[in-house]
Amino acid sequence: MADLSSLKTLWSDLAPYRNLVEELKQGKTTQVFGLSGSLPSFLTAKVAEDIARPCLIVTVGFQEARAFEAELTQFLPEAPIYLLPPRPYIVGEVQAQSHDWTLMRLEALTQAAHNPRAIVIGSVEACRQLILPVHAEPLEVTVGQKLPRDAVMLKLDRLGYRREGEATEQGTFAVRGGLIDVFVPGGPAYRMEWFDDEIDSLRIFDVTTQKTIEMIQKAQIGPAAEVLLTPEQRQRGIDQIAHESELLIRNLESMGQFDKAQKAKERFGRWLGDLAEGRIFAGIERFAPAFGSLKSITQIFSTKPLVIYHDLPRIGEALLGRDADEREERQRHLERGDFLPLEAHGTLDHEQFFSRLKGYGELSLSLMPHNRRESDLHLNLTGRPAPRIHGQMELLKAEISRLRKSRMRVGLVLRDVQAVNVMQRQLLDLGISSREGLGERGEVGLLTGQLGHGFILSELSLALLGETELSGRELKLTPRKNRESRQTVRIGDLHPGDYVVHITHGIGRYLGIKTLTIQDQHKDYLHVQYAGQDTLYVPTDQLGLIQKYIGIEGQEPKLSKMGGQEWSRVKDKVRASVRQMAEELIRLYAIRESRPGFSFAPDTPWQQEFEAAFGYDETEDQMRSIEEIKRDMERPRPMDRLLCGDVGYGKTEVAFRAAFKAIMSGKQVAFLVPTTLLADQHYTTAKARFSGFPVAVEVLSRFRTPKQQRDILERLHQGQIDLIIGTHRLLGKDVKFRDLGLLIVDEEHRFGVAHKERIKALRENIDVLTLSATPIPRTLHMAMVGVRDMSLIETPPLDRLPVETVVAEFDEDLVREAIRRELDRGGQVYYVQNRILAIDQTVSRLQKMFPDVAIGVVHGRMDETRIEDVMARFIEQEYDILVATSIIESGLDIPNANTLIVEDADRLGLAQLYQLRGRVGRSARLAYAYFTYKRDKVLSPQAEKRLEAIREFTELGAGYQIALRDLEIRGAGNLLGAEQHGFIASVGFDLYTQLLSEAVRELKGEAVQTDIEPQIDISVDAYLPDFYINVPSAKVELYKRLVSAKNLEEIEALAEEIEDRFGPLPVEVTRLLQLSRVRVMAKELKIVQLSHKKDRIVLTTLPETPMGVDVIRQLAARYPGRLIPSPAKAPELSVKLPLRHSVEHALDVAEDVLLTMKGALAGAKEESG
Repeated sequence: MADLSSLKTLWSDLAPYRNLVEELKQGKTTQVFGLSGSLPSFLTAKVAEDIARPCLIVTVGFQEARAFEAELTQFLPEAPIYLLPPRPYIVGEVQAQSHDWTLMRLEALTQAAHNPRAIVIGSVEACRQLILPVHAEPLEVTVGQKLPRDAVMLKLDRLGYRREGEATEQGTFAVRGGLIDVFVPGGPAYRMEWFDDEIDSLRIFDVTTQKTIEMIQKAQIGPAAEVLLTPEQRQRGIDQIAHESELLIRNLESMGQFDKAQKAKERFGRWLGDLAEGRIFAGIERFAPAFGSLKSITQIFSTKPLVIYHDLPRIGEALLGRDADEREERQRHLERGDFLPLEAHGTLDHEQFFSRLKGYGELSLSLMPHNRRESDLHLNLTGRPAPRIHGQMELLKAEISRLRKSRMRVGLVLRDVQAVNVMQRQLLDLGISSREGLGERGEVGLLTGQLGHGFILSELSLALLGETELSGRELKLTPRKNRESRQTVRIGDLHPGDYVVHITHGIGRYLGIKTLTIQDQHKDYLHVQYAGQDTLYVPTDQLGLIQKYIGIEGQEPKLSKMGGQEWSRVKDKVRASVRQMAEELIRLYAIRESRPGFSFAPDTPWQQEFEAAFGYDETEDQMRSIEEIKRDMERPRPMDRLLCGDVGYGKTEVAFRAAFKAIMSGKQVAFLVPTTLLADQHYTTAKARFSGFPVAVEVLSRFRTPKQQRDILERLHQGQIDLIIGTHRLLGKDVKFRDLGLLIVDEEHRFGVAHKERIKALRENIDVLTLSATPIPRTLHMAMVGVRDMSLIETPPLDRLPVETVVAEFDEDLVREAIRRELDRGGQVYYVQNRILAIDQTVSRLQKMFPDVAIGVVHGRMDETRIEDVMARFIEQEYDILVATSIIESGLDIPNANTLIVEDADRLGLAQLYQLRGRVGRSARLAYAYFTYKRDKVLSPQAEKRLEAIREFTELGAGYQIALRDLEIRGAGNLLGAEQHGFIASVGFDLYTQLLSEAVRELKGEAVQTDIEPQIDISVDAYLPDFYINVPSAKVELYKRLVSAKNLEEIEALAEEIEDRFGPLPVEVTRLLQLSRVRVMAKELKIVQLSHKKDRIVLTTLPETPMGVDVIRQLAARYPGRLIPSPAKAPELSVKLPLRHSVEHALDVAEDVLLTMKGALAGAKEESG
């Protein structure tokens, strides 16, 4: 199917275009006017292709740069296009800062420096920031190259990479035996393996699984930090910063500003100390001018780039405005003592910017003519916007007819092949023939792609209409480079100090892995401490009995007492509770299964049209959830499905598709939400989404007058309303439907008891879809398969951006600057003060800082109506700042609020911090989250861990991973009922779900088998030695996987993975894998114990152990004269060993005995089969 990239050749037939390219090749300054819609990116794509040089594209703002990148990618799908974000501007001292934007910026700069065809797109703010050149060349490695491992480690250190236990974050590397792993910012993760001083192999690996993806021959590893200092640069910086900070402090003291002078002395003293010790601190880029001469963005490119300005007049205005703002800001910061004059040399002002970017060859693209720059060539085109159709097919027919009369090539651009097929059918219904790809003049062609804004260009006889024009809904382009949504950290990671649950002994504290030597045998043990300082050493082959304790955040579990009855009593209580709950769930499930329901019709062509009109790419999770829901709806029993996913992850679209399906079968749909504001937001979204389709949508809430409510209720009863959205008002006795078929409930746990009872009564005979923004753990999901239907959406939308996250001491200047910058760009601010008593004081402090700014307040002690009124005014932008408790953590989507400031963040739970941060970053704007704690406060280890984790997990979707299990347990409470919280806390979440799963399977009549854990007593050195794997958490993970392996194939795969990750297997690891194979086969053959006793191998069996004639015959043939039958009635079988044998030989024989038994059984099965 032809896409947008196929259209570029049209430009080649245009003589003025060919002249333009010739001028640009000679480095001339050119201007093109009359560029409407997506024409600037369409023209740029062809110019970039023909000019054979790198390009720098400058836009007014980051939003525009991102939109241009998404559009350009449609016309140049294979081109090396990179987005250059501006350096985050953080004032004052910062403890930690997220890396996302820095790494994205670094990737663009690295590509500019080394890729001769790189296309870099940045806002004027990003492009005016000067850059300290990196003197270290990238590291280039090739298979077969002589390059000592130590030299590579040194080079990686100089390139700014951090050494860690595992390279799971961009900009880190890990060293293990003869291997080095390195995760390149914006690029793949490489694994290098050495033989002596020669690189023996080179491969790309997956940072999540740590497994090899592909073998390669060479790799280039670029820098991992924007500021990399030589010793000379470092010393020069120390001298300059020390000199200027001394002058600043003296000046403050002379004005009597002793507090400010003291703060400045401490702050600059810490920074200078970091520099002297070779440490890179957060925000070091602001001092770049102190370290050496800086380069402009154009000087970074490997060859002279072509500079392309998109909307030059606005770029000029933005620069002039920034100059004025910056003069004021600098003066303000100078007076406060947190700015040095040298910092002013890190950016270009209006005049410097245009003079530094001159002489590279320029192309200015705009709609209207202007005289901002002297130019050598003007090209005036007659581009104009394409007409908006708004889904009206008769209007489309008239427009196509008009365009064809003008001998235009008409191109309709649809998202995918399915949408193209739908459009083809619709055009045929209108009597219009169409073809795939762009046709000749007067023809209609259909193309796939995402066109931001359609246009008509007479010079090319071309009219392009995209989905924005066809449907009337603004299309949001999906960026090409999607972020991986799931975090790389594994949930089972155990660290010293973590609580663990031993199935037999209860809750203890894990203190680490210890290698103990017992009777000359080395073995690894988990060291666990219990109440009263009792100690337990758990052998790694019993790791299946150990789970990481996950309880309720903020509640420390009580350590169990070893040897007492208390733990057994706790387990029995939980077992009884989950059994009772499982019985109720199964009863309800059985009732639902037996009750007749309505079987909705399969998808209609209109359903396909409705889905094709969605303005975004669906995520895989969305598509899977939609399929699961439709399958339920088409079954002849009532659906009761729970759909879980974070706010903004696309649950509403899934619900709308289910609603449309119901409406197409002639049924009404009720969409029940907990608050008036949510009802209003969903109503607005639904009106837009269902426009162009014969669906009547209404909303019932207190925002409707009594007269309007009566009218709505009458129409609802008459069947004139298809989709009704409302609050608990929908549950009123006066609400009557003509034919209700589907009830959608948003956040059911937020409704009161009486309302829940009414929902229960409603749901008896109709299909119900419940939406929840609190994630449900996958383990719980699996435990409840067959008693509760659940769909999970764990992947964020493809266009969501990470939030720049800062963790810092509370500082009024930091707060003032963060708010000022957000307000200056027309945005709004969330300010979280979680202590209600301190809210008035906070508002008064903010009002003093910003006397002309409107501030709203919400907290949990206000009544619901008042909260809704304030929130409504915030949505309508009547308030610029909203001061609130953590009440804002759930619910509303406010795209204009993109800065969040949290006071006393160390007092909030990690799940709360994560959900609060989710309130910002809902638009194409850069969003900021500042988590602050009191100055000079000593943080508790838990608080420090929380703040570090929130900075670390800047990835979207991280809420479903290790640090945020508290949120999931809250979700479990919503699903199972709050009374289960105590039981979860008493045994830990994993054991709780295990007990629930067993209860469900038992009640459903499925056999719950207690696995036999064979005891292997062969004293060989079998462990993961420190010299081979020196990361304790990686060891625990591998031991757990070995213990949980179900068959020989899994162990073989794990052996390959270990060798891939850590290098050739030492003998201790080979034996560990051999012991694991013995354990797996013994378990399969129902052998309870396998021992090495002096001169024999002894197998202890069970009555069900397969010891038939075939097995004995095979063993006797394999070991003639060495097979010793068991003594009378003793469940044993022995194989004699040679007089002089090693313990290793005993292990070999044990493995061989088990393989022989397996072979005999397989042979007997074949004969009987």
